[in-house]
Amino acid sequence: MGTTKKHLISVRSNTKFAVDYGTKLLTPEIELILISIEPKYEAKKDGIHKGNEVSEFRIFSDLDGVNKLIGELQLLVAGMQQYEQLSAGINSLIEQAKEKK
Repeated sequence: MGTTKKHLISVRSNTKFAVDYGTKLLTPEIELILISIEPKYEAKKDGIHKGNEVSEFRIFSDLDGVNKLIGELQLLVAGMQQYEQLSAGINSLIEQAKEKK
């Protein structure tokens, strides 16, 4: 069975208080909800039909975890910006090769 690509379509969150049983104090906690969509195929009598399936991934975190996630995402953005520059250069070469044909 193959895998399909899930595409992130929305990020939602719920913020609440959690009890720290060690200190018996309330601490803030966030539930991050990543909503994605992926293709779904269904075989029917008249053929194969393509639709979409929405799914979610939920994680709970404290403020420290959210800050770590933000840091990791910022590193990903920096890497993607480098790839964007690289793709612009490669695309330029592809266009030049097309013109020579």
